[in-house]
Amino acid sequence: MTDSSRRLAFDILKAVEADGGYSNILLNRKLERSKDADPALVRRLVHGVLKNQTLLDHQIARYLKKPNLRLQAKLLLRLGFYQLAFCEDVPDYTAVNETVALTKAVMRGNEGFINAVLRSFLRDGKELQFPAYDTDDADSLVRYLSVRYSCQEWIVRLWTGAYGADKAEWQLAESLDTPPLVLARNRLKVNNTYEFDASGGITECEDYKQGRFSVVDSSVLDAMNEFHPQPGEKVLDLCAAPGGKTCLMAEYMENEGSILACDVNGAKLRLVEKEAKRLGISIIKTRVRDARTAPPEDEKNAYDAVLCDVPCSGLGVMRRKPEIKLRLKEEDAKALPELQSAILQNAGAFVKPGGRLMYSTCTVNPAENERVTEGFLQKSGFEKIKERQIFTGELSGAAKGDGFYYCLMRKIIL
Repeated sequence: MTDSSRRLAFDILKAVEADGGYSNILLNRKLERSKDADPALVRRLVHGVLKNQTLLDHQIARYLKKPNLRLQAKLLLRLGFYQLAFCEDVPDYTAVNETVALTKAVMRGNEGFINAVLRSFLRDGKELQFPAYDTDDADSLVRYLSVRYSCQEWIVRLWTGAYGADKAEWQLAESLDTPPLVLARNRLKVNNTYEFDASGGITECEDYKQGRFSVVDSSVLDAMNEFHPQPGEKVLDLCAAPGGKTCLMAEYMENEGSILACDVNGAKLRLVEKEAKRLGISIIKTRVRDARTAPPEDEKNAYDAVLCDVPCSGLGVMRRKPEIKLRLKEEDAKALPELQSAILQNAGAFVKPGGRLMYSTCTVNPAENERVTEGFLQKSGFEKIKERQIFTGELSGAAKGDGFYYCLMRKIIL
């Protein structure tokens, strides 16, 4: 009989690779519909395989006579090798037997092949092998880090070039970690001493349903603490969906003043409205808008504070979305600064003299971050207040934040 948790993990991994799906969305959707699967095990297998995919494929290739495998065989071997190599609490015989049973269900006739490859890895002591490298040979180091941390070589090369090998490897190691769960109190509803009870699951607990907290990354909290819009201000969020930062700003404003939340996707703006309603926020209005579109006359120089959290490569959230380090194309990342610069330039026109503008991304890439804001500051009539590149895991304490960049600026009064 096929284990329902492993079968569901297989189905999700197949959808990620074959259909271009995203694991976080697929996990939430499919686990809601599953009655028998163990959510913790399914998430562990899906995230574990995706985060270590290149490394797993490197080990599997050692036992293949022919390099090309059908997708189902790749996924089955990845699941088996991951359990054998990384799941110390899963007995070896369970990892092998359950993978063979799953093979019978999804790829009948290949049980002998899958069993033989897994047992060959077992006979070798489950030893992981990595490409050899020379610290004086940049290309060999990139290949090693790419396999060791299952990340595309161009991302490794970007980080080693920008931040050095040690900092790059630290970031790559953090991408394999499990991000912490940070619950931020809703300052409109509870005080600092309130203790949440989320034992029944985050979205199912009464505290969540009543809007007493939000799930927020600590790096975002750091940025919003710096931006800190005040009660009564007029605020614009140019790229608002799904609304986490928008609602945080409303809480800082004590639900007094106004926030216009914009996004090019109207369906995503409904997420902003839904979250605001859950949290008891009434000052947020939404509008479909392309952030590159110049403001109408009545919105020029009209806002006390403007946030533009722009589309980015997402290299700071790879531990949450491991598909990024496997799927993101270098040419797509290189095209982003032009879009980001256009949005930032446009955002400045909405800010009144003396008002504040924050540019932010969830990536770790100078081309999308410092170079964009440096170019803007040279010709925009703004001055820098504070700039920070937060690396993944950099913030102290248990709540290690995601990779995140922000630059807070003020419009100069002439």
